[in-house]
Amino acid sequence: MITGIVCEYNPFHKGHLYQINQAKAMGADTIVCVMSGNFVQRGECAFFDKHLRAKAAILCGADVVIDLPTPWAMSSAETFARGSIGLLESFGIEALSFGCENDDEALLRAVAKKLNDAETGTLIKKYSADGLSYPEAVSRALTDTLGERAGQAVSSPNNTLAVEYIRHLSDNIKLLPVKRIGADHDSDTAKDSIASASLIRSSDLSDECFDYVPEKLVSLYKDAERYNISHCERAILSSLRLMDKDEFSLYVSDRSGLAMRIYDSAHKADSLESLYAMSKSRNYTHSRVRREVMNLWLKVKKTYSEGIPPYIRILAVSERGLSLLSKGKENTDLPIITKYAEAKNLQGKAKEIYQAECRNTDLFSLCADKIKECGVDEVSSIKIVR
Repeated sequence: MITGIVCEYNPFHKGHLYQINQAKAMGADTIVCVMSGNFVQRGECAFFDKHLRAKAAILCGADVVIDLPTPWAMSSAETFARGSIGLLESFGIEALSFGCENDDEALLRAVAKKLNDAETGTLIKKYSADGLSYPEAVSRALTDTLGERAGQAVSSPNNTLAVEYIRHLSDNIKLLPVKRIGADHDSDTAKDSIASASLIRSSDLSDECFDYVPEKLVSLYKDAERYNISHCERAILSSLRLMDKDEFSLYVSDRSGLAMRIYDSAHKADSLESLYAMSKSRNYTHSRVRREVMNLWLKVKKTYSEGIPPYIRILAVSERGLSLLSKGKENTDLPIITKYAEAKNLQGKAKEIYQAECRNTDLFSLCADKIKECGVDEVSSIKIVR
């Protein structure tokens, strides 16, 4: 059973290995991952580059890793899910595995269905207008329409994403929910030998944190270049200060003033953290503001993330995954890219987004301790991990 997983693996740790192993125990014989690229949903650069993170996934049981382009990777849960599920279904998955705090499949499906109702949409808009953040408004609307358990089902990040995956998934795709174990999302403490990715990142992958990653990845991580958005702090602030107000509206997905909040804050802030603090509000979460600031810096047009990604870029495969590539090409109308020469044949929006991804990687290279030259994406090709 070809099973999809949506992930960031920022970085890959024992909790991720547990999910892959559980999916295989449920019948998954081939794992296809769609993974955020060099920029992730929290509105920051990834801790390791996407090629190394893809290799780590293959070493730990995945068979194919597909790159989720920045416009979808660094967006809301709805857009993140739509893009990821679109790529997985285009590649031909038969099941979807996801981590969650509540693995009640019937409840998750009921919540996903309810979120498509006009009544629920009206309530979400009402609560948002009352000053609640979007996640809070969704939870309140579901409590009103389906009851408290439904509202609680979207109160955690993993369940929120799980529901969004189901909303965009075809009915014939089987669900393989895996209940989360160990540390909570973004927890600053480990539990049962499993730590959150945020704890591992915050430690700069200190020796003690190697206890929380699969043993086969320790040497890979020790030798790897780390990336930190703080290296580009002044570059980001200067970029925003040089933009006029009209430009902000091209990149900020905003209907109620966030673009101008960030514009005004960018002319006062003396750091990225102060920019985020001045821009956020009850309606706009810290993570939402971070994403929009990164989209401004990277010049990610808000129109880019409409629909699903227009191509499938393969980052890495196992030997089993190699046999899937030809089958994947039969299943999809989307072009499958394994090397830059194939990307040269892209046309229209697909070409524009791919070229933007190459520029994003050039800016990502500035986040390393040692600045790298441009053109990394143009010379990168699929990694076959044995």
